[in-house]
Amino acid sequence: MPMYEYMCVTCGGTYEKLLPMSKADDAQSCPKCGSDKSRRQLSSFSFGGGSSSSSAVSAAPVSRPFT
Repeated sequence: MPMYEYMCVTCGGTYEKLLPMSKADDAQSCPKCGSDKSRRQLSSFSFGGGSSSSSAVSAAPVSRPFT
């Protein structure tokens, strides 16, 4: 399930919720003021699952000339 970030229109608070994609557009209650007038925010995301000591750039394949 993805994590969604919301901003409350009433109090300006921001919060995150772990929801199934089918519920992402449903009204969410603000944990700070209880209002259900929130807007889903665009947020950054992480692709991949683990940490690595080498970067993805250094792991790129090296091309070799045809022989």
